[in-house]
Formats: sequence, structure tokens, C-alpha cells
Amino acid sequence: MAKMNGCRVARECTRLAREILGANGIADDYQTGRHFCNIEAVYTYEGTDDIHTLIVGQQVTGIAAFE
Repeated sequence: MAKMNGCRVARECTRLAREILGANGIADDYQTGRHFCNIEAVYTYEGTDDIHTLIVGQQVTGIAAFE
């Protein structure tokens, strides 16, 4: 559960940092843009959040959402 929550919190933190910095959030002067791209890749491409949700749901309910 902590690993699943960590992915979500990291995504929200990078999104907030990018909003705070405005246009500088995507400039090369700050690393926010790089972090934002990295966490989006983890969240979307690898499906980490979805897989963690399925695994935690199975552990909590005992019912598998996949076979």
C-alpha cells in the first residue's frame, strides 16, 4: 500500500511543483520538468499504479481481479 501511495504522492508533488514554477517548471533551469516526465512514465507506461491497486485489492478482499 505504501508503494502504491508513493507513486500517487510523487505524481501530485511534481504536478504541484510544476504549477508553482509556472513556465519555469518546464525550463531546463529547474529539474521539475524532468521529474514530471519520469513520474508520468512510471504512472502511465509501466502501469505501476494499476498493478498495485489490483494487488492491494486482492490482498484486502481475497478476490482476484485477474487470473
